[in-house]
Amino acid sequence: MSAINLRNKVFSLLIEAFEGYIPQFKPYTLDYQMVVYASRDLETWLKVRLNTDDSRAVYKSLEGYFKGKIEDLKASINFWAGMWLNKWRERVRVLSTKFEMPPDYMEKIGRARKIYQNMDYKSELKNIAIRKLVNQGEICMVEFIAENLIIEEIAKRIRKTSKNTISIAPDPLSIYNAVSAKITRLPKEKGPLVYLNIKPNIFQY
Repeated sequence: MSAINLRNKVFSLLIEAFEGYIPQFKPYTLDYQMVVYASRDLETWLKVRLNTDDSRAVYKSLEGYFKGKIEDLKASINFWAGMWLNKWRERVRVLSTKFEMPPDYMEKIGRARKIYQNMDYKSELKNIAIRKLVNQGEICMVEFIAENLIIEEIAKRIRKTSKNTISIAPDPLSIYNAVSAKITRLPKEKGPLVYLNIKPNIFQY
């Protein structure tokens, strides 16, 4: 069975799990986006647990369950989906309007994002931040959170004078150390880390 077919089967199992947790869940409407987020997070979580960066290896590891242990797989995905939903409630805020931030802050974040996109070892930095997040119990929107934490840390290092913005070439190790310390504190910080502008009604249950 191909990795694509296995991914689609896992996606279907996630839909079933969400339908069990959310009675009004409608997978073939805009609610579909929620399953997309969860599917990506499940794949990321499995990569960390299996210590691999290969998506195909992740789904191949599940192939045997579809051949003889499907009920075990359903139970595991259902349990994981419940944990994911708890984290969704804790870490994600769904907004009906665009989340406004101060212009100066957004300008600095924009500059930091450009620096991040061009920095050396960007992928490695993000991957180890993701692993740290998962190991700290964060399973929802982890890639998004990892990237945001890195960009916010870069933004802190940008210095602005009255005429020019001065930024120092980012040191990946120094940035990771700062981000890692922040991630370590996250279990004690019960609040949103992600703000999304998508259909909100399915999350009111």
